[in-house]
Amino acid sequence: MADFIRLQLKLKWGLNRNNNKASAIMTAVAALLAVAIALALVWALSFVLKTSISVSAKRLSVLYLTIIMAGLTIAATSMQIKRLYRPADLLITARFPLSPFKLFLSYLILNYIDLCIYSAVLLLPIMLVFGFAMQCVTFAYIMGILLGVILMPLIPFGLSIFIAIPAVYITTFLEKYGIVRLICFVLLLVGAFVLYNYILTILAQFFIHRNWEEGTLEIWANLLKGLDFYYNPAYYLGNVVFFDGFWLGLGVLLGASALLIGGGVALAKVVCTNLRNKALDGGNGGNERKSKVDDYGSTRAMFRYNFNEILRTKTYSYFYLGVAISTPVMVFLCNRLVTMVGEAQVGMGINFGASMLVIAVFMAMICSFTGTAISVEGKNFYITKLVPVGFRKQLFIKGLLNIAVSTVALLISAAVLAYLKFLSIEEMTVLVVTQFLLSIGLVFNGINLNLANPNLKPKANGEPEEINITYMLLIGLAIAAILGGCCIIFPRSAGDLVAPSLTDGKVSAYLIIIAVALVYAIINICIFWFTAERKYRKIEA
Repeated sequence: MADFIRLQLKLKWGLNRNNNKASAIMTAVAALLAVAIALALVWALSFVLKTSISVSAKRLSVLYLTIIMAGLTIAATSMQIKRLYRPADLLITARFPLSPFKLFLSYLILNYIDLCIYSAVLLLPIMLVFGFAMQCVTFAYIMGILLGVILMPLIPFGLSIFIAIPAVYITTFLEKYGIVRLICFVLLLVGAFVLYNYILTILAQFFIHRNWEEGTLEIWANLLKGLDFYYNPAYYLGNVVFFDGFWLGLGVLLGASALLIGGGVALAKVVCTNLRNKALDGGNGGNERKSKVDDYGSTRAMFRYNFNEILRTKTYSYFYLGVAISTPVMVFLCNRLVTMVGEAQVGMGINFGASMLVIAVFMAMICSFTGTAISVEGKNFYITKLVPVGFRKQLFIKGLLNIAVSTVALLISAAVLAYLKFLSIEEMTVLVVTQFLLSIGLVFNGINLNLANPNLKPKANGEPEEINITYMLLIGLAIAAILGGCCIIFPRSAGDLVAPSLTDGKVSAYLIIIAVALVYAIINICIFWFTAERKYRKIEA
């Protein structure tokens, strides 16, 4: 059993020589950037609440401990489902010289070890940054954090064992209804973004205007008071970290954890055995869909195939279609925040540039997935060389599908901004035309990049390699930043540079912006048109 646990830990956390080094580096950079943003947000929120509300460090810490504990519970539940109830390697592990109980126990230990790692990665930096913001870092505080790292995973681990049981049946049921899962993901994504945007907005109001919206302070005071109460497990963890009611907090955490883990393991063993036996007996075969021959033309068939491929691939269906569907809501929230900050720093008349910047960012996120137009085929790539459809046409259809998705998101976002009167009719027309041309350029840029850097070996979970998505996202964000900056500055100065009046100057600036986007699109289309077929033929599956 110990050898099996070591092997699984090495597979997940060990270094693999076959891994793409560039992908590992880009993933590390993205993770560090996300951590830096999160820590900056923790410091800013702690500083603002400390300045505005008379609150103790312990009470405010319970807010972060609650968030971390909730996140660990979600992560632990996902691990329990994947390893205990729906393991991808069940047919392999069933042949291992391990009894079903030892295998079950091994997976529980692996889940707990992973949870301890996540606890250390989250709790240590967040609580240290929080301590510096609240000026409460002492030797005792640091020792309390280290003890908190050990105790933090206990309650989430115990809760996840119980939560995973109904969750696995719900997810199994929803496997038949991909659209329902997508809707749930979009709602969660929008909800998380609304909360994130709300926190950024109140921070911006404080640092720019030094005031709060009416009722905001009362909401936060009530929230902190409600969380710092005996029914919240994070309350007892806060007692341990700050050595305030230490023995009460330690006793409750250990006692509740023992009951949850003991009862959960006994119940999970029965459910896990039943599901395991059903899967090994082929109990899921009744859910297989029967295929049929459809009398479609080649173009329609390719469109349908690529769209179904998006729905089947979790990365695509969630972070591609999910982002595209939720883009209008996020564009509105981001545009309002950027406009508020921009008007305070630059002055009025920033709406056009802010809207161009925000929408360009989300267009980049949507179009970046064409960086895996070829890679997503994986081991089935050889089929694309056998079907009676030209290589260039196959890739062109992939590009058109992505352009269609991004265009729908663009038009809805533009309609939202027009309805709220963020922009004039002229500005809205320029924005839509520019972003449409930009999306075309990004889509074919991604296809060209994937032709030059195809990776047909999927990851362990069957998803396409994301390194080209990362590259395209960086390219798109750079273009969005440059475009947004030019749209803020250039229309103001263009009157002096290229036209005798401000109105004529704006028209000239708008035409230049559209022309640059058009040139970018034409260059990438030409590269695709004249090189795609030759490059495609050279790719070996």
